[in-house]
Amino acid sequence: MLSFSTNWNASRHHDGALIVKEILELGFTSIELGHGLSVSQLHGIRGAFAQGGFQVTSVHNFCPMPVEILTDNPDCYEFTSQRSGEKERSVRLTRQTMETAVEFGARYVVLHLGRITPLRGMTDSLLGSLRVNGVASREYSRAKLAAVQKRERQGPAFLDRVTRLLEPLVEEASKKEITLVVENRSDFEAVPTERELLALLRRFDTPHLRYWHDFGHAQMRESLGLLDHDQWLEQIAPFAVGAHLQDARWPDEDHLIPFEGEIPFDQLVPLLPSSLSYVLELSSRATPAAIQAADTKWKTLFANES
Repeated sequence: MLSFSTNWNASRHHDGALIVKEILELGFTSIELGHGLSVSQLHGIRGAFAQGGFQVTSVHNFCPMPVEILTDNPDCYEFTSQRSGEKERSVRLTRQTMETAVEFGARYVVLHLGRITPLRGMTDSLLGSLRVNGVASREYSRAKLAAVQKRERQGPAFLDRVTRLLEPLVEEASKKEITLVVENRSDFEAVPTERELLALLRRFDTPHLRYWHDFGHAQMRESLGLLDHDQWLEQIAPFAVGAHLQDARWPDEDHLIPFEGEIPFDQLVPLLPSSLSYVLELSSRATPAAIQAADTKWKTLFANES
């Protein structure tokens, strides 16, 4: 059964109960509490949850959003920050999200781990070159090589910072019987890269820290020439427990309804475990009729994954 993220309609409703009602009317009974939910919206969802009719499969950090952040921004505080106060705040908010997961009986807490601050804007620069020159051009190849070299030099220190912050959180997740899942990101300055993520998961070697695949993010990495989507799924599959299901178009348009973009789901889905938890994470522009049509097609094509 597909789950459905509140990211689709949270911006349209002040009352969390209405967020849930609209999703249930689409025919979904499993929900991901997405990033960006306010304290008051979560209160309304709590009331709807008490009445039954749906389950919560996953919670996306930060949930609820910190009261001082006025817009939806899951990266408002980052584990990679060089400011100790921001790092501490990100850990406290993550613990709060873990409590939200426990309250709603969710199994997974989806994490963004941050970015290499001095490299902010690197991906935007690569996208600019990609659009002008194309992925196979000499100009783009030079730009990509320079980006990779910069990223490799700075990556280890930031990954070490993240690892140290994760250690107590993973221990707490084990005690709470939930799983922290690291989501792949689309931007190259994000931590971790694919290679770093494999090293991180192998280092912890625990069922309470696993991988969450975002199809749209991976597709953008492939457009940038930084990733082979198929090969990556073959490598990461043993650690994968869930996925954000969305489609994408070249080079960086994502959160589209599945089967409306360029992602070859028929080729990629079989590479992942059949037990994977799939969550539709869509743009607010997606229409109910189109969502329901995609849901029906998904269930037809991937009966074991739906």
